[in-house]
Amino acid sequence: MAKHTTLLLMAIVNILLTSTAATLAKAPAPAANKPTAYEMLGRYGFPPGILPQGVHDYELRPDGSFEVHFSDECKLRIDGQYDIHYSTRVAGNIKNDTISGLEGIKVKVFIAWISIQDVGRDGNELRLHAGIISKSFPVDVFSSSPQCN
Repeated sequence: MAKHTTLLLMAIVNILLTSTAATLAKAPAPAANKPTAYEMLGRYGFPPGILPQGVHDYELRPDGSFEVHFSDECKLRIDGQYDIHYSTRVAGNIKNDTISGLEGIKVKVFIAWISIQDVGRDGNELRLHAGIISKSFPVDVFSSSPQCN
């Protein structure tokens, strides 16, 4: 009886080890040395400062669509006069020198908050489009990531 119990126990252990090994083989490998969201911006021609400090996660898909996540909403001021609001989720599409279909970033114009829809780079200038309004800034304004207020 003990011999049969031992054989049964060994068979169960063998099945568990085999199924665990098969599961581990199918699991995706962890991303080794995944670049930061700020480094990814540089690869597409954008300075890191278009995103504030505090990105805790991002996803960039092969088609250029992306999502960036922050722990909290963020308000800050750029160029000493423009109030910007970042939601906890910012999304859009990125390709060289162009970010389009933006969601989650607004600029205060007079008393109204207007969504920034696109950002383009032309040489040393960044052009932000919010509705019918567009404004150019020197790239240097965004050389470092600002801290949220």
